Amino acid sequence: MPVFVALDTLRSVAYQTDGIYGTYVRLLRADGSVVYESPNFARHELLPVRVQPVWEVQVYSHAWEGKPARTRYTPLFAEGGRLFGWLEVTGFEWSLHRELHHLGLVLGLGIVLGVLLAAVGGYWLARRALQPVALLTATARQMGADNLEARLPVPSGVQDELTELAQTFNELLTRLAASLERERRFTDNAAHELLTPLSALRSELEVALRRPRQVVYYREVLEEALRDVERMTETVRGLLHLARLERTDAHERARPTDLVERYRSRLKDWQVRLKQAELRFDAVLPEHAWVCAVPEYLDEVLDNLLSNACKYTPPGGHVRVEVHQLNGQVRLRISDSGVGFTPEEAAHLFDRFYRGSSAEGKPGSGLGLAIVRAIVQACGGSVRAWSPGPGKGSTFEVYWPACAVPMLPAVQGGPDGLSKRSS
Repeated sequence: MPVFVALDTLRSVAYQTDGIYGTYVRLLRADGSVVYESPNFARHELLPVRVQPVWEVQVYSHAWEGKPARTRYTPLFAEGGRLFGWLEVTGFEWSLHRELHHLGLVLGLGIVLGVLLAAVGGYWLARRALQPVALLTATARQMGADNLEARLPVPSGVQDELTELAQTFNELLTRLAASLERERRFTDNAAHELLTPLSALRSELEVALRRPRQVVYYREVLEEALRDVERMTETVRGLLHLARLERTDAHERARPTDLVERYRSRLKDWQVRLKQAELRFDAVLPEHAWVCAVPEYLDEVLDNLLSNACKYTPPGGHVRVEVHQLNGQVRLRISDSGVGFTPEEAAHLFDRFYRGSSAEGKPGSGLGLAIVRAIVQACGGSVRAWSPGPGKGSTFEVYWPACAVPMLPAVQGGPDGLSKRSS
């Protein structure tokens, strides 16, 4: 038969400690009578036994000496499953409440500190993440009409939405700067080139009006004034044409065009003009040469280059036109035996209003070659010029982008126009 053994021999601090940190232990018989109690019971009031005749663990919350306490009853069974006693363990709950209170304070303080740390960290991360945006904004504020070369900084090593935005905005600024530069150049050129003939025209009219003149003199003044107006009109027309070329997209209007067929009829007219200028002329043309360009632009380039060759080649000279197909391009070459130019002049031939030393006394506004370059570049081609030196002639080459031969309906009869080689 099982018997109770005293627990005094156990070296446990829990059931010997008094107060809120102590654990109070008693052994009870099956009927609830006390067999043993821990030493710390001696300093407290009698604790009533609340065990019920139910063979299972029982837990009760109650007041003991005015303090919240909790008692647990654990049944003790002998062999055969017979109940022979209870183990009662009691402890004050005040310490638990205080620990929970402390835990609540710690958790509250931790939440506050966590929120503060999250706010500070979030602010720092936001500032760091938005620093490129602030830099873009500061740079954009510094931009103006007098600072068109400034560009937004593009973050290196990172490809994100901000990088794409900065690159797109920089491309927009580049286009805007080019547009404003064209407008400025047009204004400056127009003012510079129109001021001289306007001043001459005003001087002529003022002199004519100072005193009465003969009718013949007035007629001479009016004829000279008309020539000045014609020169100004030609200059303004050339400037407007250049501005229109730089503003429009020639690729949208370009279409497959047979350059040779287009030039045959133009060269017929130029044969007459070159003959009148006492210049020998010959042309080397293939059967066909298809290019992607605006047909009217092809004519204008040929006319400007032949006009330039005719103007600067003395009587008895020679002008030659060649068209060749090579490496996906069609090359138009116009060479002459005229006055030529120096390497220094070659660097400025296609600038607006540039006229070399050999152009003195020659008519023109200095815009013809600038228009040629603008047209060729607008169509995706290129142009260049060279000369062996002054008095040794010059050569101009234009490269047009070639295109595939389109499917055309069959046409009866031979080609009409200039032959492969004519002189």
